[in-house]
Amino acid sequence: MKICFVTEYFPKTESLEVKGGAEATAFNEALQLSKNHEMIVLTSLTDGMSSEYEIKGIKVKGCGRKRSYGQSGLFRDRLSFMYAAYQEGIKMEVDLVVGYNFITHPVAWKIGKKLNIPSVARYHDVWIGEWIKNVGLAGITGEILERYTLSRKFDLIVAVSFFTRRKLEKHFSGEKIAVVPNIVEFPPFEVEKYPEITISCVSRLVEYKRVEDLIYALHILNKDYPSLRCNIVGTGPQESHLQKLVEKFDLQKKIKFCGFIEKHEDVLRIIKSSHLFCLPSKVEGFGLVIVEAMGCGVPFVASNIEPIMEASDNKGGLFFNVQDPQDLADKIKVLLENKEIYIRLKEEGQKQYQEYKGESVGEKLEYHYTNLYEEYNKKG
Repeated sequence: MKICFVTEYFPKTESLEVKGGAEATAFNEALQLSKNHEMIVLTSLTDGMSSEYEIKGIKVKGCGRKRSYGQSGLFRDRLSFMYAAYQEGIKMEVDLVVGYNFITHPVAWKIGKKLNIPSVARYHDVWIGEWIKNVGLAGITGEILERYTLSRKFDLIVAVSFFTRRKLEKHFSGEKIAVVPNIVEFPPFEVEKYPEITISCVSRLVEYKRVEDLIYALHILNKDYPSLRCNIVGTGPQESHLQKLVEKFDLQKKIKFCGFIEKHEDVLRIIKSSHLFCLPSKVEGFGLVIVEAMGCGVPFVASNIEPIMEASDNKGGLFFNVQDPQDLADKIKVLLENKEIYIRLKEEGQKQYQEYKGESVGEKLEYHYTNLYEEYNKKG
């Protein structure tokens, strides 16, 4: 088949610079499917990016006005991208089109309708009724777009988890929903652990990721564990607020804001060099970075929300009550003081990581897409 992915962002080089789960998923899945199919990706034209290029055999086309990376606001830029991606998409000869987030789902659907080909939505989470709570007033646009998306007759929605599937079933026919997890795979590598006990956190710095709860927990632990350190990888609108909180607790020498790390392999090195990983988020569709931590052999402490617990199969780490810094601090303390628990979680996490290897997940996607394509053509 000739398959088109529409994703808001995509790596520019083989260094695989990615900033969020949706674009990491799009790249990993395009790479797996490219083994047997021709892959074309429509994405935003970003700074330092050619309008057309090829990466690992995947053809990429930058669309719309040149823009910087961003996950909120940027309405005009996003509208420009959506329109330009649609215009590019309807010129192509492709057999199937897949959208990867709330911005690209409607674009993929409209391309599918125009070209009379199957359209697919790759779905990470459902935020209907939650947009404003999660991102503020800027979420109004997301609310409108997602309601529009789920009122369209997609030929298939592929959810990343059963948690997401259950939320989708409230708005879309369950017969047209498949569940295929994200691909999480990277080559083995060796690093030295940081000399002092270190926690790593990789997250967009937005309110619903609750990174501030980790800072509060570190403040609680500071008296008993003065040598404890933390590396926070990521950027976002809450960065200034979080830095002020660190200053308030006089933790500037204990907590480091690493900003955006361009090479994903360097992010993985930070995780693997750490002794613990933390994901305090109150909203996730899958929890990809938790699986990466398990693959690095680093036990985690994460909020007890369903998608993270599903992705990990309740293995590889401990779960704290969401938005409860004291419980987070207590769970970190358990791992710091109990070597047997730490080793058990490390071993079971590495075993669970094997479930997300690219070849296995790629075969599941190929099965669904091939069946969809064949059934669509039978109908004429």
